[in-house]
Amino acid sequence: MASEGGNSSDRDSSCDEKSTLVPEDEVVDVIGETSSLLTDKNQRSGTSDKKEYGALNEKDAVISEEFEVNEYQYRAAEIATALANGQIPWTAVEERTVVRKTDLRVMILACVMFFSLDLDRSNIQQVVSSDFLLDTNMTTNDYNVGQSLFLIFFLSLEVPSQLMNKRFGPDRWLPTIMVGWGVVSTIQVLITARPFFFFTRAALGFCEGGFVSGLAFYVSSFYKSDELSIRLSWIWATQAGTNVISALLASAILLMQDVGALKNWQWLLLLEGLLTTGIGIATFFLIPSLKTPGIASIFTPREAAILRARVEHDDPSKKNQSNKDVGKRQTPTQIASSVFGALTDKYLVPIFILGYVGFIPSVTMRYYFPINMRFLMFDTTTINLLIIPYAAINIFWTTTFSRLSDRYRTKWLFAVLSAIWVFPNLIFLQYLPYSANRWWRFASYTWVLGYPYYQPILVSWVSANANDPDRRALAQSIYNISVQLGNLTAANIYMENDAPYYHRGNYVLLGLNLASMALAFGIRTYYVRENNRRDRIWNKMTELEKEEYRNGSGNEKGNSRLDFRFKI
Repeated sequence: MASEGGNSSDRDSSCDEKSTLVPEDEVVDVIGETSSLLTDKNQRSGTSDKKEYGALNEKDAVISEEFEVNEYQYRAAEIATALANGQIPWTAVEERTVVRKTDLRVMILACVMFFSLDLDRSNIQQVVSSDFLLDTNMTTNDYNVGQSLFLIFFLSLEVPSQLMNKRFGPDRWLPTIMVGWGVVSTIQVLITARPFFFFTRAALGFCEGGFVSGLAFYVSSFYKSDELSIRLSWIWATQAGTNVISALLASAILLMQDVGALKNWQWLLLLEGLLTTGIGIATFFLIPSLKTPGIASIFTPREAAILRARVEHDDPSKKNQSNKDVGKRQTPTQIASSVFGALTDKYLVPIFILGYVGFIPSVTMRYYFPINMRFLMFDTTTINLLIIPYAAINIFWTTTFSRLSDRYRTKWLFAVLSAIWVFPNLIFLQYLPYSANRWWRFASYTWVLGYPYYQPILVSWVSANANDPDRRALAQSIYNISVQLGNLTAANIYMENDAPYYHRGNYVLLGLNLASMALAFGIRTYYVRENNRRDRIWNKMTELEKEEYRNGSGNEKGNSRLDFRFKI
Protein backbone atom coordinates (compact mmCIF):
# COMPACT_ATOMS: atom_id res chain seq x y z
CA MET A 1 0.00 0.00 0.00
CA ALA A 2 1.40 3.35 -0.94
CA SER A 3 0.25 4.90 2.21
CA GLU A 4 2.36 2.67 4.35
CA GLY A 5 5.69 3.70 2.92
CA GLY A 6 8.30 5.87 4.53
CA ASN A 7 9.63 8.29 1.85
CA SER A 8 8.93 9.10 -1.77
CA SER A 9 7.22 6.62 -3.99
CA ASP A 10 9.99 7.03 -6.58
CA ARG A 11 12.63 6.17 -4.07
CA ASP A 12 10.58 3.23 -2.85
CA SER A 13 10.27 1.88 -6.37
CA SER A 14 13.98 2.15 -7.13
CA CYS A 15 15.26 0.51 -4.01
CA ASP A 16 13.91 -2.09 -1.66
CA GLU A 17 13.55 -1.05 1.97
CA LYS A 18 15.59 -4.01 3.05
CA SER A 19 18.31 -3.58 0.45
CA THR A 20 21.05 -3.17 3.02
CA LEU A 21 20.50 -6.77 4.08
CA VAL A 22 21.94 -8.83 1.25
CA PRO A 23 23.57 -12.25 0.93
CA GLU A 24 27.22 -12.62 1.87
CA ASP A 25 28.35 -12.74 -1.76
CA GLU A 26 26.71 -9.40 -2.47
CA VAL A 27 27.32 -5.85 -1.32
CA VAL A 28 25.12 -2.80 -1.31
CA ASP A 29 25.94 0.88 -1.29
CA VAL A 30 24.23 3.20 1.13
CA ILE A 31 21.70 4.50 -1.39
CA GLY A 32 20.43 0.99 -1.89
CA GLU A 33 21.71 -0.03 -5.34
CA THR A 34 22.64 -3.70 -5.10
CA SER A 35 25.68 -5.00 -6.98
CA SER A 36 27.13 -8.49 -7.22
CA LEU A 37 30.63 -8.82 -5.83
CA LEU A 38 31.57 -11.47 -8.30
CA THR A 39 30.87 -11.16 -12.00
CA ASP A 40 30.54 -14.51 -13.76
CA LYS A 41 33.94 -14.15 -15.40
CA ASN A 42 35.80 -13.07 -12.31
CA GLN A 43 33.96 -15.63 -10.21
CA ARG A 44 35.29 -18.37 -12.46
CA SER A 45 38.80 -16.93 -12.38
CA GLY A 46 38.85 -16.80 -8.58
CA THR A 47 40.05 -13.20 -8.28
CA SER A 48 40.02 -11.58 -4.86
CA ASP A 49 36.98 -9.86 -3.41
CA LYS A 50 38.93 -6.65 -3.04
CA LYS A 51 39.85 -6.38 -6.69
CA GLU A 52 36.34 -7.17 -7.80
CA TYR A 53 34.93 -4.68 -5.37
CA GLY A 54 37.37 -2.09 -6.66
CA ALA A 55 36.18 -2.74 -10.19
CA LEU A 56 32.77 -1.30 -9.35
CA ASN A 57 33.98 2.25 -9.70
CA GLU A 58 37.41 3.86 -10.01
CA LYS A 59 36.74 6.23 -7.13
CA ASP A 60 35.37 3.38 -5.02
CA ALA A 61 38.45 1.33 -5.81
CA VAL A 62 40.77 3.93 -4.32
CA ILE A 63 38.71 4.26 -1.17
CA SER A 64 38.40 0.50 -0.86
CA GLU A 65 42.18 0.01 -1.09
CA GLU A 66 42.86 2.71 1.49
CA PHE A 67 40.14 1.37 3.76
CA GLU A 68 41.60 -2.12 3.75
CA VAL A 69 45.12 -0.86 4.49
CA ASN A 70 44.32 1.87 7.00
CA GLU A 71 41.06 0.69 8.54
CA TYR A 72 41.84 1.77 12.08
CA GLN A 73 43.21 5.14 10.95
CA TYR A 74 39.78 6.30 9.79
CA ARG A 75 37.55 8.02 12.28
CA ALA A 76 34.03 6.63 12.40
CA ALA A 77 32.52 9.90 11.19
CA GLU A 78 34.75 9.95 8.11
CA ILE A 79 33.80 6.39 7.22
CA ALA A 80 30.13 7.21 7.69
CA THR A 81 30.51 10.11 5.28
CA ALA A 82 32.08 7.80 2.70
CA LEU A 83 29.26 5.32 3.13
CA ALA A 84 26.68 8.07 2.76
CA ASN A 85 28.23 8.91 -0.60
CA GLY A 86 27.66 5.33 -1.75
CA GLN A 87 31.35 4.46 -1.82
CA ILE A 88 31.85 1.64 0.67
CA PRO A 89 29.42 -1.30 0.85
CA TRP A 90 28.82 -3.84 3.59
CA THR A 91 27.51 -7.39 3.77
CA ALA A 92 24.53 -8.80 5.62
CA VAL A 93 26.90 -10.59 7.99
CA GLU A 94 28.56 -7.29 8.90
CA GLU A 95 25.21 -5.67 9.56
CA ARG A 96 24.05 -8.53 11.77
CA THR A 97 27.28 -8.22 13.73
CA VAL A 98 26.70 -4.51 14.24
CA VAL A 99 23.10 -5.06 15.38
CA ARG A 100 24.16 -7.82 17.77
CA LYS A 101 26.88 -5.66 19.32
CA THR A 102 24.46 -2.76 19.63
CA ASP A 103 21.91 -4.95 21.37
CA LEU A 104 24.51 -6.22 23.82
CA ARG A 105 26.03 -2.86 24.72
CA VAL A 106 23.30 -0.30 24.15
CA MET A 107 20.07 -2.15 24.89
CA ILE A 108 21.18 -4.10 27.95
CA LEU A 109 22.46 -0.92 29.58
CA ALA A 110 19.32 0.98 28.52
CA CYS A 111 17.20 -1.66 30.26
CA VAL A 112 19.31 -1.40 33.43
CA MET A 113 18.95 2.39 33.33
CA PHE A 114 15.17 2.07 33.01
CA PHE A 115 15.18 -0.46 35.85
CA SER A 116 16.82 2.20 38.03
CA LEU A 117 14.12 4.71 37.08
CA ASP A 118 11.20 2.41 37.65
CA LEU A 119 12.50 0.96 40.90
CA ASP A 120 12.68 4.40 42.50
CA ARG A 121 9.44 5.81 41.12
CA SER A 122 7.30 2.74 41.81
CA ASN A 123 8.60 1.37 45.11
CA ILE A 124 6.02 3.59 46.78
CA GLN A 125 3.52 0.87 45.83
CA GLN A 126 5.39 -1.65 47.98
CA VAL A 127 5.78 0.95 50.71
CA VAL A 128 2.02 1.57 50.99
CA SER A 129 1.41 -2.18 51.27
CA SER A 130 3.12 -1.88 54.68
CA ASP A 131 2.10 0.37 57.59
CA PHE A 132 3.61 3.44 55.91
CA LEU A 133 0.37 5.47 55.86
CA LEU A 134 -0.31 4.65 59.52
CA ASP A 135 3.26 5.43 60.60
CA THR A 136 3.17 8.82 58.88
CA ASN A 137 -0.45 9.70 59.79
CA MET A 138 -1.51 10.01 56.13
CA THR A 139 -4.62 8.98 54.20
CA THR A 140 -5.07 7.55 50.72
CA ASN A 141 -6.00 11.05 49.56
CA ASP A 142 -2.60 12.26 50.80
CA TYR A 143 -1.09 9.41 48.83
CA ASN A 144 -2.97 10.65 45.74
CA VAL A 145 -1.62 14.18 46.28
CA GLY A 146 1.92 12.84 46.55
CA GLN A 147 1.53 10.88 43.32
CA SER A 148 0.10 13.96 41.63
CA LEU A 149 3.01 16.13 42.80
CA PHE A 150 5.44 13.58 41.42
CA LEU A 151 3.72 13.63 38.04
CA ILE A 152 3.42 17.44 37.91
CA PHE A 153 7.15 17.90 38.46
CA PHE A 154 7.93 14.96 36.20
CA LEU A 155 5.97 16.72 33.46
CA SER A 156 7.46 20.15 34.10
CA LEU A 157 10.97 18.86 33.39
CA GLU A 158 10.18 16.91 30.21
CA VAL A 159 11.05 19.55 27.63
CA PRO A 160 13.85 21.31 29.62
CA SER A 161 15.48 17.95 30.28
CA GLN A 162 15.27 16.98 26.61
CA LEU A 163 16.90 20.29 25.63
CA MET A 164 19.71 19.56 28.11
CA ASN A 165 19.92 16.05 26.68
CA LYS A 166 20.53 17.54 23.23
CA ARG A 167 22.89 20.21 24.55
CA PHE A 168 25.25 17.94 26.50
CA GLY A 169 24.45 14.56 24.96
CA PRO A 170 22.67 11.56 26.50
CA ASP A 171 26.00 10.08 27.61
CA ARG A 172 26.43 12.96 30.07
CA TRP A 173 22.93 14.12 30.90
CA LEU A 174 21.18 10.80 31.54
CA PRO A 175 23.71 9.52 34.13
CA THR A 176 23.61 12.92 35.86
CA ILE A 177 19.88 12.84 36.50
CA MET A 178 20.10 9.16 37.44
CA VAL A 179 22.44 9.99 40.32
CA GLY A 180 20.10 12.83 41.29
CA TRP A 181 17.03 10.65 41.67
CA GLY A 182 19.04 7.95 43.44
CA VAL A 183 20.02 10.46 46.13
CA VAL A 184 16.44 11.74 46.49
CA SER A 185 15.12 8.20 46.74
CA THR A 186 17.61 7.46 49.51
CA ILE A 187 16.61 10.44 51.65
CA GLN A 188 12.99 9.28 51.60
CA VAL A 189 14.03 7.24 54.61
CA LEU A 190 13.60 10.48 56.59
CA ILE A 191 9.85 10.77 55.89
CA THR A 192 7.90 11.17 59.13
CA ALA A 193 4.86 13.16 58.03
CA ARG A 194 2.97 14.54 55.05
CA PRO A 195 5.12 17.66 54.24
CA PHE A 196 8.38 15.78 53.69
CA PHE A 197 6.54 13.06 51.76
CA PHE A 198 5.19 15.73 49.41
CA PHE A 199 8.67 17.27 49.08
CA THR A 200 10.39 14.00 48.19
CA ARG A 201 7.72 13.03 45.65
CA ALA A 202 8.10 16.43 43.98
CA ALA A 203 11.92 16.21 44.05
CA LEU A 204 11.85 12.69 42.61
CA GLY A 205 9.62 13.85 39.75
CA PHE A 206 11.92 16.82 39.17
CA CYS A 207 14.97 14.57 38.81
CA GLU A 208 13.28 11.88 36.70
CA GLY A 209 11.47 14.21 34.30
CA GLY A 210 12.67 13.85 30.71
CA PHE A 211 14.53 10.60 31.27
CA VAL A 212 12.08 8.35 29.40
CA SER A 213 11.94 10.50 26.26
CA GLY A 214 15.69 11.12 26.48
CA LEU A 215 16.38 7.40 26.63
CA ALA A 216 14.01 6.72 23.71
CA PHE A 217 15.74 9.43 21.65
CA TYR A 218 19.13 7.95 22.54
CA VAL A 219 18.11 4.42 21.54
CA SER A 220 16.54 5.61 18.27
CA SER A 221 19.97 6.86 17.17
CA PHE A 222 21.19 3.26 16.93
CA TYR A 223 18.30 1.51 15.14
CA LYS A 224 16.20 1.58 11.99
CA SER A 225 12.49 2.33 12.25
CA ASP A 226 11.43 -1.30 11.74
CA GLU A 227 13.80 -2.42 14.51
CA LEU A 228 12.74 0.14 17.09
CA SER A 229 9.40 -1.11 18.47
CA ILE A 230 10.76 -4.44 19.65
CA ARG A 231 13.80 -2.79 21.26
CA LEU A 232 11.69 -0.19 23.01
CA SER A 233 9.46 -3.04 24.17
CA TRP A 234 12.51 -4.53 25.91
CA ILE A 235 12.80 -1.28 27.84
CA TRP A 236 9.13 -1.22 28.82
CA ALA A 237 9.17 -4.93 29.54
CA THR A 238 11.87 -3.98 32.03
CA GLN A 239 9.13 -2.02 33.80
CA ALA A 240 7.16 -5.21 34.30
CA GLY A 241 10.36 -7.05 35.19
CA THR A 242 11.11 -4.37 37.75
CA ASN A 243 7.71 -5.01 39.29
CA VAL A 244 8.69 -8.65 39.76
CA ILE A 245 12.14 -7.86 41.14
CA SER A 246 10.91 -5.10 43.42
CA ALA A 247 8.13 -7.36 44.67
CA LEU A 248 10.65 -10.04 45.59
CA LEU A 249 12.98 -7.48 47.18
CA ALA A 250 10.10 -5.94 49.09
CA SER A 251 8.94 -9.34 50.33
CA ALA A 252 12.35 -9.84 51.91
CA ILE A 253 13.18 -6.29 53.01
CA LEU A 254 9.77 -5.61 54.57
CA LEU A 255 10.51 -8.42 57.02
CA MET A 256 13.15 -6.13 58.57
CA GLN A 257 10.71 -4.42 60.93
CA ASP A 258 12.46 -2.32 63.61
CA VAL A 259 15.91 -3.60 62.63
CA GLY A 260 18.44 -0.94 63.62
CA ALA A 261 15.67 1.44 64.76
CA LEU A 262 14.26 1.74 61.23
CA LYS A 263 10.82 0.70 60.05
CA ASN A 264 10.65 -1.97 57.34
CA TRP A 265 9.54 0.55 54.71
CA GLN A 266 12.49 2.78 55.62
CA TRP A 267 14.89 -0.08 54.95
CA LEU A 268 13.21 -0.61 51.58
CA LEU A 269 13.65 3.03 50.54
CA LEU A 270 17.21 3.21 51.86
CA LEU A 271 18.56 0.06 50.21
CA GLU A 272 16.86 0.61 46.86
CA GLY A 273 17.95 4.25 46.83
CA LEU A 274 21.58 3.28 47.37
CA LEU A 275 21.30 0.65 44.61
CA THR A 276 19.98 3.13 42.05
CA THR A 277 22.57 5.75 43.01
CA GLY A 278 25.27 3.17 42.29
CA ILE A 279 23.71 2.35 38.91
CA GLY A 280 23.72 6.05 38.01
CA ILE A 281 27.41 6.44 38.86
CA ALA A 282 28.33 3.30 36.89
CA THR A 283 26.39 4.56 33.85
CA PHE A 284 28.82 7.49 33.49
CA PHE A 285 31.52 4.98 32.60
CA LEU A 286 29.48 2.41 30.66
CA ILE A 287 27.12 4.33 28.36
CA PRO A 288 28.14 4.11 24.66
CA SER A 289 27.94 7.26 22.56
CA LEU A 290 28.62 7.92 18.89
CA LYS A 291 29.98 11.32 19.91
CA THR A 292 32.86 10.02 22.03
CA PRO A 293 36.00 7.95 21.32
CA GLY A 294 34.69 5.31 23.73
CA ILE A 295 32.58 3.83 20.95
CA ALA A 296 35.84 2.43 19.53
CA SER A 297 35.98 -0.02 22.44
CA ILE A 298 32.76 -1.59 21.14
CA PHE A 299 32.87 -1.19 17.35
CA THR A 300 35.68 -1.11 14.84
CA PRO A 301 35.72 2.11 12.78
CA ARG A 302 34.09 0.24 9.89
CA GLU A 303 31.37 -1.17 12.15
CA ALA A 304 30.72 2.28 13.61
CA ALA A 305 30.39 3.63 10.08
CA ILE A 306 27.95 0.87 9.14
CA LEU A 307 25.99 1.56 12.32
CA ARG A 308 25.60 5.23 11.42
CA ALA A 309 24.98 4.72 7.70
CA ARG A 310 22.36 1.98 7.98
CA VAL A 311 20.28 4.13 10.32
CA GLU A 312 20.67 7.22 8.13
CA HIS A 313 19.76 5.25 5.01
CA ASP A 314 16.57 4.05 6.66
CA ASP A 315 15.71 7.55 7.95
CA PRO A 316 17.77 10.40 6.43
CA SER A 317 16.45 12.75 9.12
CA LYS A 318 18.68 10.92 11.63
CA LYS A 319 21.82 12.02 9.79
CA ASN A 320 22.62 14.72 12.33
CA GLN A 321 20.89 13.17 15.32
CA SER A 322 24.14 12.06 16.95
CA ASN A 323 26.36 14.90 15.78
CA LYS A 324 27.84 17.32 18.26
CA ASP A 325 26.21 20.35 16.69
CA VAL A 326 22.70 18.95 17.23
CA GLY A 327 22.78 20.28 20.76
CA LYS A 328 24.13 23.74 19.86
CA ARG A 329 22.90 26.65 21.93
CA GLN A 330 19.59 28.15 20.82
CA THR A 331 18.00 31.47 21.68
CA PRO A 332 14.84 31.42 23.84
CA THR A 333 12.84 32.46 20.79
CA GLN A 334 14.21 29.55 18.75
CA ILE A 335 13.51 27.13 21.59
CA ALA A 336 9.96 28.41 22.00
CA SER A 337 9.37 28.16 18.26
CA SER A 338 10.69 24.58 18.15
CA VAL A 339 8.59 23.51 21.12
CA PHE A 340 5.46 25.14 19.72
CA GLY A 341 6.05 23.52 16.33
CA ALA A 342 6.33 20.06 17.89
CA LEU A 343 3.36 20.67 20.19
CA THR A 344 1.11 21.68 17.30
CA ASP A 345 2.36 19.20 14.69
CA LYS A 346 -0.98 18.17 13.20
CA TYR A 347 0.42 14.84 12.08
CA LEU A 348 1.67 13.85 15.56
CA VAL A 349 -0.99 15.39 17.82
CA PRO A 350 -3.37 12.41 17.29
CA ILE A 351 -0.70 10.06 18.68
CA PHE A 352 -0.16 12.42 21.61
CA ILE A 353 -3.89 12.24 22.38
CA LEU A 354 -3.88 8.45 22.14
CA GLY A 355 -0.90 8.38 24.52
CA TYR A 356 -2.93 10.42 27.00
CA VAL A 357 -6.10 8.34 26.84
CA GLY A 358 -4.89 4.84 26.08
CA PHE A 359 -3.12 3.84 29.29
CA ILE A 360 -5.36 5.43 31.95
CA PRO A 361 -7.38 2.25 32.69
CA SER A 362 -4.36 0.07 33.41
CA VAL A 363 -2.40 2.78 35.24
CA THR A 364 -5.34 3.51 37.56
CA MET A 365 -5.61 -0.15 38.49
CA ARG A 366 -1.84 -0.48 38.90
CA TYR A 367 -1.75 2.46 41.31
CA TYR A 368 -4.48 0.91 43.44
CA PHE A 369 -3.53 -2.74 43.14
CA PRO A 370 -1.76 -2.95 46.55
CA ILE A 371 -4.50 -0.93 48.28
CA ASN A 372 -7.26 -3.10 46.81
CA MET A 373 -5.43 -6.32 47.61
CA ARG A 374 -5.01 -5.07 51.18
CA PHE A 375 -8.79 -4.49 51.32
CA LEU A 376 -9.25 -8.10 50.18
CA MET A 377 -7.32 -9.10 53.33
CA PHE A 378 -4.12 -10.30 51.72
CA ASP A 379 -1.05 -9.81 53.92
CA THR A 380 1.89 -7.62 52.90
CA THR A 381 4.13 -10.44 51.67
CA THR A 382 1.33 -12.01 49.62
CA ILE A 383 0.40 -8.65 48.07
CA ASN A 384 3.93 -8.16 46.80
CA LEU A 385 4.09 -11.68 45.42
CA LEU A 386 0.72 -11.23 43.67
CA ILE A 387 2.35 -8.60 41.45
CA ILE A 388 4.43 -11.29 39.75
CA PRO A 389 1.69 -13.00 37.66
CA TYR A 390 0.47 -9.85 35.92
CA ALA A 391 4.04 -8.65 35.40
CA ALA A 392 5.03 -11.92 33.72
CA ILE A 393 1.97 -11.87 31.45
CA ASN A 394 2.65 -8.23 30.58
CA ILE A 395 6.28 -8.89 29.64
CA PHE A 396 5.35 -11.71 27.26
CA TRP A 397 2.55 -9.88 25.46
CA THR A 398 4.27 -6.50 25.32
CA THR A 399 7.32 -7.94 23.57
CA THR A 400 5.17 -10.17 21.35
CA PHE A 401 2.99 -7.29 20.14
CA SER A 402 6.03 -5.09 19.52
CA ARG A 403 7.77 -7.81 17.52
CA LEU A 404 4.65 -8.35 15.42
CA SER A 405 4.33 -4.59 14.91
CA ASP A 406 7.88 -4.45 13.52
CA ARG A 407 7.40 -7.56 11.39
CA TYR A 408 4.17 -6.40 9.76
CA ARG A 409 5.11 -2.70 9.83
CA THR A 410 1.85 -1.59 11.34
CA LYS A 411 1.13 0.32 14.55
CA TRP A 412 -2.56 1.16 14.83
CA LEU A 413 -3.82 -2.42 14.83
CA PHE A 414 -1.93 -3.39 17.96
CA ALA A 415 -3.21 -0.35 19.84
CA VAL A 416 -6.75 -1.51 19.05
CA LEU A 417 -6.05 -5.11 20.04
CA SER A 418 -4.57 -4.01 23.37
CA ALA A 419 -7.68 -1.97 24.16
CA ILE A 420 -9.90 -4.91 23.20
CA TRP A 421 -7.92 -7.04 25.68
CA VAL A 422 -8.76 -4.67 28.56
CA PHE A 423 -12.46 -4.08 27.84
CA PRO A 424 -14.08 -7.43 28.84
CA ASN A 425 -11.95 -7.62 31.99
CA LEU A 426 -13.17 -4.19 33.08
CA ILE A 427 -16.76 -5.29 32.43
CA PHE A 428 -16.19 -8.43 34.51
CA LEU A 429 -14.72 -6.44 37.40
CA GLN A 430 -17.51 -3.85 37.32
CA TYR A 431 -20.33 -6.38 37.58
CA LEU A 432 -18.65 -8.93 39.84
CA PRO A 433 -20.93 -9.54 42.88
CA TYR A 434 -19.74 -8.23 46.23
CA SER A 435 -19.93 -11.75 47.62
CA ALA A 436 -17.61 -13.19 44.97
CA ASN A 437 -14.48 -14.97 46.08
CA ARG A 438 -11.56 -12.53 46.38
CA TRP A 439 -9.51 -14.56 43.91
CA TRP A 440 -11.98 -13.68 41.13
CA ARG A 441 -11.37 -10.00 41.79
CA PHE A 442 -7.63 -10.62 41.86
CA ALA A 443 -7.88 -12.49 38.51
CA SER A 444 -9.67 -9.56 36.89
CA TYR A 445 -7.00 -7.13 38.06
CA THR A 446 -4.29 -9.49 36.86
CA TRP A 447 -5.68 -9.74 33.32
CA VAL A 448 -6.16 -6.00 32.99
CA LEU A 449 -2.62 -5.29 34.21
CA GLY A 450 -1.16 -8.12 32.13
CA TYR A 451 -2.39 -6.57 28.86
CA PRO A 452 0.05 -5.85 25.96
CA TYR A 453 1.46 -2.45 26.91
CA TYR A 454 1.69 -0.71 23.54
CA GLN A 455 3.67 2.33 24.67
CA PRO A 456 6.85 1.19 22.81
CA ILE A 457 4.78 0.93 19.62
CA LEU A 458 3.50 4.49 20.02
CA VAL A 459 6.99 5.83 20.84
CA SER A 460 8.41 4.24 17.70
CA TRP A 461 5.40 5.60 15.77
CA VAL A 462 6.24 9.14 16.87
CA SER A 463 9.91 8.59 16.01
CA ALA A 464 9.14 7.22 12.54
CA ASN A 465 6.66 9.96 11.65
CA ALA A 466 8.65 12.96 12.90
CA ASN A 467 11.14 12.90 9.97
CA ASP A 468 13.40 15.48 11.62
CA PRO A 469 15.91 15.02 14.49
CA ASP A 470 14.98 18.17 16.41
CA ARG A 471 11.27 17.55 15.94
CA ARG A 472 11.76 13.91 16.92
CA ALA A 473 13.45 14.81 20.22
CA LEU A 474 10.81 17.35 21.21
CA ALA A 475 7.92 15.23 19.93
CA GLN A 476 9.03 12.31 22.08
CA SER A 477 9.09 14.62 25.09
CA ILE A 478 5.64 15.98 24.30
CA TYR A 479 4.34 12.47 23.74
CA ASN A 480 5.70 11.43 27.13
CA ILE A 481 4.10 14.52 28.68
CA SER A 482 0.77 13.37 27.27
CA VAL A 483 1.31 9.91 28.77
CA GLN A 484 2.21 11.40 32.15
CA LEU A 485 -0.85 13.66 32.01
CA GLY A 486 -2.80 10.45 31.55
CA ASN A 487 -1.03 9.03 34.61
CA LEU A 488 -1.94 12.18 36.52
CA THR A 489 -5.56 11.67 35.53
CA ALA A 490 -5.32 8.01 36.50
CA ALA A 491 -4.12 8.92 39.99
CA ASN A 492 -7.39 10.76 40.63
CA ILE A 493 -10.06 8.46 39.18
CA TYR A 494 -10.41 6.09 42.12
CA MET A 495 -11.50 8.30 45.03
CA GLU A 496 -11.92 7.41 48.69
CA ASN A 497 -15.69 8.05 48.65
CA ASP A 498 -15.98 5.47 45.83
CA ALA A 499 -14.07 2.77 47.74
CA PRO A 500 -13.70 -0.14 47.93
CA TYR A 501 -15.14 -1.27 44.58
CA TYR A 502 -14.83 2.04 42.70
CA HIS A 503 -17.87 1.56 40.46
CA ARG A 504 -17.96 5.21 39.34
CA GLY A 505 -14.29 5.08 38.51
CA ASN A 506 -14.70 1.88 36.52
CA TYR A 507 -17.37 3.47 34.31
CA VAL A 508 -14.89 6.24 33.50
CA LEU A 509 -12.24 3.64 32.65
CA LEU A 510 -14.63 1.81 30.32
CA GLY A 511 -15.39 5.02 28.43
CA LEU A 512 -11.71 5.88 28.05
CA ASN A 513 -10.97 2.36 26.85
CA LEU A 514 -13.56 2.67 24.07
CA ALA A 515 -12.20 6.12 23.19
CA SER A 516 -8.70 4.70 22.70
CA MET A 517 -10.03 2.15 20.18
CA ALA A 518 -11.77 4.90 18.22
CA LEU A 519 -8.64 7.07 18.28
CA ALA A 520 -6.43 4.31 16.89
CA PHE A 521 -8.88 3.69 14.04
CA GLY A 522 -9.05 7.44 13.39
CA ILE A 523 -5.27 7.84 13.22
CA ARG A 524 -5.03 5.01 10.73
CA THR A 525 -7.66 6.63 8.50
CA TYR A 526 -5.98 10.03 8.78
CA TYR A 527 -2.57 8.75 7.70
CA VAL A 528 -3.94 6.65 4.84
CA ARG A 529 -5.78 9.63 3.38
CA GLU A 530 -2.79 11.94 3.77
CA ASN A 531 -0.44 9.44 2.11
CA ASN A 532 -2.87 8.99 -0.77
CA ARG A 533 -3.17 12.76 -1.18
CA ARG A 534 0.61 13.08 -1.41
CA ASP A 535 0.80 10.20 -3.87
CA ARG A 536 -1.61 11.97 -6.19
CA ILE A 537 0.39 15.20 -6.10
CA TRP A 538 3.75 13.44 -6.43
CA ASN A 539 2.67 11.30 -9.35
CA LYS A 540 1.59 14.39 -11.30
CA MET A 541 5.08 15.91 -11.04
CA THR A 542 7.70 15.43 -13.75
CA GLU A 543 11.00 13.73 -12.97
CA LEU A 544 12.76 17.10 -13.10
CA GLU A 545 10.26 18.61 -10.65
CA LYS A 546 10.74 15.67 -8.31
CA GLU A 547 14.52 16.04 -8.42
CA GLU A 548 14.31 19.77 -7.78
CA TYR A 549 11.97 19.13 -4.87
CA ARG A 550 14.36 16.60 -3.34
CA ASN A 551 17.18 19.12 -3.69
CA GLY A 552 15.32 21.65 -1.59
CA SER A 553 13.07 23.64 -3.89
CA GLY A 554 10.00 22.83 -1.77
CA ASN A 555 9.10 24.89 1.29
CA GLU A 556 7.87 21.90 3.31
CA LYS A 557 10.08 20.38 5.99
CA GLY A 558 10.08 17.22 8.08
CA ASN A 559 6.88 15.22 7.94
CA SER A 560 5.17 17.86 5.78
CA ARG A 561 7.30 16.99 2.75
CA LEU A 562 5.56 15.53 -0.27
CA ASP A 563 8.19 12.79 -0.55
CA PHE A 564 7.54 11.54 2.99
CA ARG A 565 5.00 8.81 3.73
CA PHE A 566 3.60 8.13 7.18
CA LYS A 567 4.05 4.80 8.88
CA ILE A 568 0.67 3.33 9.69
